[in-house]
Amino acid sequence: MEQTENKITVRVQMKTAAMFDFLYWHSYSGVMGIINYGFSLAALVALFAGFGKGNPMATIALIVLALLFTVINPLLLLQKADKQIRRTPMFAKPITYSFDEKGFEVAQEGESGFAAWEEVVLVRETKKTLVLYLGAANAIVLPKDQCADEMPEIKRLLKTARPCFVSKLKK
Repeated sequence: MEQTENKITVRVQMKTAAMFDFLYWHSYSGVMGIINYGFSLAALVALFAGFGKGNPMATIALIVLALLFTVINPLLLLQKADKQIRRTPMFAKPITYSFDEKGFEVAQEGESGFAAWEEVVLVRETKKTLVLYLGAANAIVLPKDQCADEMPEIKRLLKTARPCFVSKLKK
């Protein structure tokens, strides 16, 4: 929320909506997301085409399958996101991120760590978040609603340092 010469600092409080966006993207992007939606669509088509007609168990199974990946699983992901926010001590207090040409610092409660831009292995942007992956199990999730003013400058730094990720960023 503060911008000094060549350094951008944002303070972020992780919320359920941002965590849900992150979890949803992981569950529904790529091949598995297409397959999941495909199963639900196929069940819906089968239901409307009359499969299971006269067999209440088959009809119920088709309805559940149609709702599984389009309604039920997203609700479970929302519940998981809420539980993760409430049970993870790190998310109880705001996290401060400071970005510059070399990388970014993550600080909370007197502890901090620095990551160079070269350590970022993957970048994903959704409507609500910008995610910087530092490995398979380590990601920085930046909720756009909390750092909207600084987002263009953060993206500029990222594009300059890691041009290979330019295509992953929205305009």
